[in-house]
Amino acid sequence: MRRGAAVAAVLLVLSLVSGCGAGYPTETQEVRYSDAQISYRLTTEMSDAILSHAREVFPELTFDLNYDASRDDTWRDCSEVPGNAHPTHVAWNSDRNVTIEPRQTTGELVMPIMQIFIDDGWEVNETELGRSMGFYGFSKDGFDVGFQTATEGSIEAGMVARLYFGTGSPCLEAPDDLADFDPDNPDAYFGPGSAPTVGPFTPPPTLPPVWQQSS
Repeated sequence: MRRGAAVAAVLLVLSLVSGCGAGYPTETQEVRYSDAQISYRLTTEMSDAILSHAREVFPELTFDLNYDASRDDTWRDCSEVPGNAHPTHVAWNSDRNVTIEPRQTTGELVMPIMQIFIDDGWEVNETELGRSMGFYGFSKDGFDVGFQTATEGSIEAGMVARLYFGTGSPCLEAPDDLADFDPDNPDAYFGPGSAPTVGPFTPPPTLPPVWQQSS
């Protein structure tokens, strides 16, 4: 699993809402697969909704997306002892890296973009401004969104105006066949007929219809 160092810095330390203690697995393979499928969908849809809404809020700006599926839409090992070939617990991350034109600082874009999500119950849990970059964090129902922004120092230094953001899922029990997941072809793993999708898992209501309509 490849991770861009700059984009990885966007995401906050996620809360491990699923226990990582003895007795794994506690759920069947079908439920673990279903949970993974739903969490992958929610993280990718949330990140795409943020980008789509940003373009609506700031139509005068160009948001040029630099996207690599194998880098940007994948899982991270959040097992109690990470690093095994077959992790017991994983969290899904969906990162986006955009270049802003005309060139400017990007911190002031975050709150207008996120206001619709805040109105829907997302909480602001971190705001940190530095000379060369800023960090903003939001959370809801165990999911986190983090932003890394270009501030005045980086623009004065001649750096490209970038906005990094990403969505992270709660930590979940990993499916047995997670090694088969290919971020460049998620439908091969999550597509129709690939594996059963069962309950009783109910996804958190993180994506209200208005976001789906605007994306």
